[in-house]
This record gives sequence, C-alpha cells and structure tokens, in this order.
Amino acid sequence: MILIPEGPFTMGSDDGNYDESPEREVFLDAFFIDQCQVTNAEYKQFIDETGHPAPFVGQSWSKKYDWMDRMYPEGKGECPVVLITWEDAVAYCQWAGKRLPTEAEWEKAARGTDARIWPWGNEWDSNRSACGSVADIVPVGQYENGKSPYGCLDMAGNAWDWTADWYGNLYFRDAPSKNPKGPDKGEHRVLKGGAWIHGEFSVRCGMRFHKAPSYCDNYIGFRCAKSA
Repeated sequence: MILIPEGPFTMGSDDGNYDESPEREVFLDAFFIDQCQVTNAEYKQFIDETGHPAPFVGQSWSKKYDWMDRMYPEGKGECPVVLITWEDAVAYCQWAGKRLPTEAEWEKAARGTDARIWPWGNEWDSNRSACGSVADIVPVGQYENGKSPYGCLDMAGNAWDWTADWYGNLYFRDAPSKNPKGPDKGEHRVLKGGAWIHGEFSVRCGMRFHKAPSYCDNYIGFRCAKSA
C-alpha cells in the first residue's frame, strides 16, 4: 500500500461533466491505498478462505471472465478481478483488514495536489493507460509510465474502481471540504478511473461513474484503502 499524506488537493473539474463541478479544495487526513487493483489471484485467496461466491455471470458477454470451478480464467491471475459487485468488494476489504477508499481519497491518490487531468499530467498519451487501444483488461502494473504522483498504478483505464461513497449528481455543490464521504444514502455507488473499454475523456481523474451496488460487469474492479 502507498501512504497518501494529509493535506489539501483540488477535487472535481469545471471542464468535465456537470456532476464534477464545482472544482474545489478538499482536505484529507493521511491514508493508505493499494498501489494496484486487486487481482484474480488475490481474490481467489479470499474466496478459498471464506467460501464467498466466485465471480460468475453466465452470459455470453461474461464468458471469458467467468470463473469455473472457483478458478479464474487461465492465464489471468495478475489481471484485475472483475464481475465484482460493490458488496463483493466490501467483503474482500473486510477480510483483508482494509476498506474501500472514499471518492475523495481515490481522486487525491490518482491526481496529487496540482489538479492534473490524468495521473501522469495534463497531456493525453495513449501509451500510459490500458484503455481505448487495448482489447481487454491487462495484468496490473504494466503502465509504470502512467503512475500517479504518489506512485499508484492503473488509475486511468484497465478497470473502474468501486469507491465507498454513495453517488450524488449535485453532491459537490455543498459537500464537506474536509474528509468528505459522499451522501448519507443513495441508489448508486461511485466508481472512478475508467476502464479498458473507454477513451481519454472517461479515464480522467475527475471523471465520475456510478452503478447500483449489486451491479457487476467485465470492466469493474476495485482496490483497497486503509486509514493511516
């Protein structure tokens, strides 16, 4: 895990979608976050020890990602685990003695304190991210040149990351400026980071996506966090 120091950073964007504004300064206490997304191999340890259901949807679109006999697809041990609901992610985090990052924590870990657009800076470079030009998820940590200012990897593309927060489309208008944790309730949870199926706009640090906690897909995974 990587330590993200306490202090302010710029969250949101006035140049993105309406639910990213207003751009504002947020102060966060120090926290730890996984350098990489949780992999299939790591998730297998969890289900083997706990008996938690393996990722399986059983549809044509999920076939290449479905686990068979509680085993991930051949050769995909170091790829991010996908077909994961928010509830699955929370269960893994609890088993690992961690938690999901808040949306604010995730965003600070991805962009640092200079309000950069992508983890590596403000100039788009398709060679720094697993998205657009790739046909599938890839093993974690391959894009060292796309790391965030703190050294976090794959925070643009590969798979969306579940966060702890409920989604609110106008939440930024009156959210707390210190350690915000999202609305008290909602129908969807926030995802961050974009995925292999998307282009440069959707993998920006300020981009917000949201799905019901029970939703899963072949482009959604997660990483863990922990209070310092």
